[in-house]
Amino acid sequence: MRRHAVSVLLVGAVWLAATAAPAQTPFAMQGLGQNVATGTARDTGRGGWGMADTDTLTPGTLNPAALADLRFAGLIFSGYGERISSEGLGIERTSYRTYLPNVRVVAPLRAGRLALHAGFDVRRSMQWDSVRELDRVHFDREVLGRESYEREGTLFAVPVGLSWRASSALAVGVTANLIRGTIDEQITQVLGDSLGGFASNIRQQRDALTGANVTLAALWSPFDRLSLGASYATPYDLTFDREVNLGGVGERFTDELTASMPAEYRAGLVLRLSEHWRFGADGQLARYSELTGRPDWEPYLRDEWMLAAGLERPLVRAERGRGYSPPLRFGFQWRHWAHAVGGPPVHERVISVGTGFPFENRLGMIDLSLSYAWIGDLEDNGYRSSAWRLGVSITGLERLVF
Repeated sequence: MRRHAVSVLLVGAVWLAATAAPAQTPFAMQGLGQNVATGTARDTGRGGWGMADTDTLTPGTLNPAALADLRFAGLIFSGYGERISSEGLGIERTSYRTYLPNVRVVAPLRAGRLALHAGFDVRRSMQWDSVRELDRVHFDREVLGRESYEREGTLFAVPVGLSWRASSALAVGVTANLIRGTIDEQITQVLGDSLGGFASNIRQQRDALTGANVTLAALWSPFDRLSLGASYATPYDLTFDREVNLGGVGERFTDELTASMPAEYRAGLVLRLSEHWRFGADGQLARYSELTGRPDWEPYLRDEWMLAAGLERPLVRAERGRGYSPPLRFGFQWRHWAHAVGGPPVHERVISVGTGFPFENRLGMIDLSLSYAWIGDLEDNGYRSSAWRLGVSITGLERLVF
């Protein structure tokens, strides 16, 4: 194995070991939490699009059909660090997190014709914690105290799939997704009265999530300048195996809930504007308003959609001498979240820039992106957050020898 491929493996292992689930915004407290971008830093740098991308020297992970043209085995690590500032309803906080939501292994079974891929994708994050002071009167005595709320967990998928080049213009893919996750919640109350007596109550709840679905994808290139991509992820049942512990009274019980998760639709296009510049756009839709099985969530759920668009100048060979001119990327994304907070839905708007640097002989890339996001509205939702995100993807390619 080449030295750069070994370096990719080592960096990825260290990165994965240092990964932590992100404490994101106050909106992560709601339902299934906050959407996590699972594209590569190349995708996020240009706004989040990539469904119709055909470049297999920097393989994407959004459309599995695009992997059919692979001629090299690949290992892809993608992640980002966040600096998030949140305010509203007595909360003012700045937090920092670094994590790795996307790992993918790809390998051609028949070079340029048939490929296998597998990986790990974090779909949603639920981590948030808060503390509030309590001041109550019971039986004519003032009771002071503090209540803390902690929520953490992730919903992730383990995809395994095949991609096949059906014709010179059409590639298709099918992926089986094993979906797993946990949601841990704890409410702790420490109370004391004016006579010095103290009491504490703890409620712990853990939901273990299990489910599975299938993603069908296609990539069509009818003209040299135009590519179109689409995918359909089937609806599925997500089972919540619940365990609840009540510390104050020493009670423990279990329960099981099943939520009917909606189908997800994605589509995108790439249009080559000139020799070096391309325009791309993606759309995504999931009808979470139709989710059933969680009566506590259903009144607040909305259809989730996303629009992304941007420009990219891919990596090009320098006009003079050896080497390449680095890619340039710009983009914008607008996401309508799956739940409403304070009545109106939550909107997230993101602007991004990005670039990248190739390994020797173009056997891999390091891609970088920098994004700024506005999430929610203080007047409409009661909370507002802003986030700086630095994304990094490391792709190592290696020719298989049998």
